[in-house]
Amino acid sequence: MNVFKRKSIYLAVAAGLGAVGMVGTASAVNVNSNGTGEVLIYPYYSVRGGTDTYLSVVNTTNSAKAVKVRFTEGRNSREVLDFNLYLSARDVWAGAVVATTDGAKLITSDKSCTYPVIPATGQDFVNYAYAGSTVTPGIVDSGGDGAGSTLDRTREGYFEIIEMGVITSAAVVTAVTHTSAGVPANCAVVQTTAMTMDAAGTNPVVAPTGGLAGTASLLNGAAGTDFGYDPVALADFSTANIWFAAGDIRPDMRSALPTTSRVFKGGSVITTDWTGSTGNAAVNAVSAVLMHDNVINEYVLDTTTLSNTDWVVTMPTKRYYVPVVGNAEVAIAPFTQEFAATGACETVTLNYWDREEQTVTTTVDFSPPPPGAPASSLCWESTVVTFNAVTTGVSNVLGSTNSVNIPVNFENGWARIAFAQTYASLAAAGNSPAGAHTYVGLPVTGFMVQDFVNGNVGGVLSNYGGNFNHKFTTLINGSSAE
Repeated sequence: MNVFKRKSIYLAVAAGLGAVGMVGTASAVNVNSNGTGEVLIYPYYSVRGGTDTYLSVVNTTNSAKAVKVRFTEGRNSREVLDFNLYLSARDVWAGAVVATTDGAKLITSDKSCTYPVIPATGQDFVNYAYAGSTVTPGIVDSGGDGAGSTLDRTREGYFEIIEMGVITSAAVVTAVTHTSAGVPANCAVVQTTAMTMDAAGTNPVVAPTGGLAGTASLLNGAAGTDFGYDPVALADFSTANIWFAAGDIRPDMRSALPTTSRVFKGGSVITTDWTGSTGNAAVNAVSAVLMHDNVINEYVLDTTTLSNTDWVVTMPTKRYYVPVVGNAEVAIAPFTQEFAATGACETVTLNYWDREEQTVTTTVDFSPPPPGAPASSLCWESTVVTFNAVTTGVSNVLGSTNSVNIPVNFENGWARIAFAQTYASLAAAGNSPAGAHTYVGLPVTGFMVQDFVNGNVGGVLSNYGGNFNHKFTTLINGSSAE
């Protein structure tokens, strides 16, 4: 199924390629506009302010899949929970992230096989990856980072679901497939450190093929809002089996193979080989397909409806480029700053307009700026941008504490956050057009949410919420794409 979709995109784009030309159908990671893929990036979860986050992943294919589910907190993308999930053909798994006394946990009543098994009471998120008593410098997966060690950090962040491979072992496929009773035949088969092989010794998992889809909803019953969104879907992520036993943090964004990106832009296809580039070539390929030099969306602050607006701005590969301050390591392009107690603060440019194209000519800055950071900067891996904040340090709609505020003079309009950071590939024969490519911006995704507060109308709660994906611009120098 996914192969058909991929070829359809290529054929559609090929008609308008012009000077760039078609570079072949060799595998290269890309954002699939059809919404299915091998990797799903969900830009935000939260349990703050009475919000619960509901999530699902769908296996749209006829093959059983081994999948990694990983939740990371929003400040420095430190892992707070991961587990292996085994989806039978056409299976759906669903769960929810809810608040605990001091943090968050995952609950589910879904019967699909997981390992470890998720308790009936839910699985608490943990702070092991950032709760070190001393700061651990460098680009690391765990250790203190100076940005707080409490479980409160687990209350908001983002998550990713990665297909590790297609299950081909007949024994494993049978074990994870649901019976007529609605439960898998025998989850114990995959609830070990090494999955059972066929009697002939057949490898139980082969390379992923894609076809995963999903949804997430930020539901606040008391506020009367439900912000639903689709994850970003990455296709052609890996041509190799990337299954790892439960308890191993792999696979992650460092598992892309080959280390090549493909961006569809201006009727052209830009293919970039990141082999030998600075930093991790696999992560560079993933970052390239998420690179944007402008984030664009609207805001609504109408007084008659007591409206508010938040933007979620998530950089899902930032942790692989930014070392914790304290040794000789420096940030790797496109990122420029090391991570300290107030984050790794990347300077941005802000502009906003009202609905009649009026704007403010003076410099616009976030307020208040983080201590010691440039006035207009995004510091966390997942930052919530709010407008005319009512409470300092807390976003108006989502209640995020990983937030910054844009003070605006207009009730409604649109805004733009611009990045000028860059990173470049090496000249390679596989690049289209041939030569080095310089990507301008930062790898970013997210969406806007807005609420409309009417209170009780005739005894009925009449609050509403809506959400809209960000719009972006993309700038790649060294290519002939428009």
